[in-house]
Amino acid sequence: MAHRPSLTLQLSTSLKGKIARSGYVTVDELCSLSTVCLESDLVLSHAQQQELVQQIRPSALVAKITATYRWNEEKNARPITTSSSAIDGLFPGGGGVPLGTLTDFSGLSGTGKTQLGMQLCINVQIPVSHGGADGTAIFIDSEGGFIARRAQQICTETSRACEKSPVSLMQGIQYCRVHSPVELLALVKMLPSILATDRKVKLLVVDTISFLFRSNLSDLQARANLIGMLGQQLSTLAKTNNIAVVVLNQMTSKFELGQGQQSRDGDQQVHPAMGEAWASICVNRICLANVEEQRTATIYKSTAVEEVEVPFQIATEGIADVIMEYQREIPSGDQDGNDIFFWDASSC
Repeated sequence: MAHRPSLTLQLSTSLKGKIARSGYVTVDELCSLSTVCLESDLVLSHAQQQELVQQIRPSALVAKITATYRWNEEKNARPITTSSSAIDGLFPGGGGVPLGTLTDFSGLSGTGKTQLGMQLCINVQIPVSHGGADGTAIFIDSEGGFIARRAQQICTETSRACEKSPVSLMQGIQYCRVHSPVELLALVKMLPSILATDRKVKLLVVDTISFLFRSNLSDLQARANLIGMLGQQLSTLAKTNNIAVVVLNQMTSKFELGQGQQSRDGDQQVHPAMGEAWASICVNRICLANVEEQRTATIYKSTAVEEVEVPFQIATEGIADVIMEYQREIPSGDQDGNDIFFWDASSC
């Protein structure tokens, strides 16, 4: 059945037409998609979705996973440490970013989002013998904020504790640059097949999720539809492949009163971008801030942790807990604190 042409399925004419227009040629291609992706990619009604699922994987309609099985999965999962025990404690279990979930880290420029994303890409490779997930990472860069020399510096520091060479840690990060929402959506659509052939991948980082949508789309309804579809695809990707999906998000200003961080000029609130629909898809949401040289992380949404704010710092070795002894921090800048190095802009 795997290589069977998709148009040979016993389906209604309208549903066959949608499959033909979608570009899915074989039943195997349809089976590789989650139910959510089938619905969004083919633009199916609920009835059409059920009709298709009954044909390609009827067993999916019957629940075979018990609550006990899920509980054991959660207990045995190896979360990805952020290298800050304070930030790790914001997640259920206190061990860091959990696998199988979609997590949003939001913050203004210079709060450390990109640095945190790079740190997670390195930490996911920590061996099981050292309490890690022993995986690899994919880093999707929409702004050009990934600085390889800084990643190399963090790898060098991390290698001393995890018994992996800096070269090995750098090779464990797959880097992808995207320039538009279309490129991002196309890449995300390719990820299921990539993950199927590379089971070592345990982390996907998108930096930043909101940049492309804020600068490329003026049609608000189209923007909302694309964001909703992207969120569902990333959430399904995390669950079906048991990987951690971490999205780095910008902040946006709102003039109405409500929950959020007070902006510096005191007359408006700043909130994570992407809107309420996006917020509902994310399992965990953490806001990063850098006020008066004090970096903080605040949990705003969690399934098991109440709202709390914790301090952290960005040191030479990367993300770290705040300690009493003096330790030089990397100065913040336009690339989320990445300007530890001097760059000649004319050469870029």
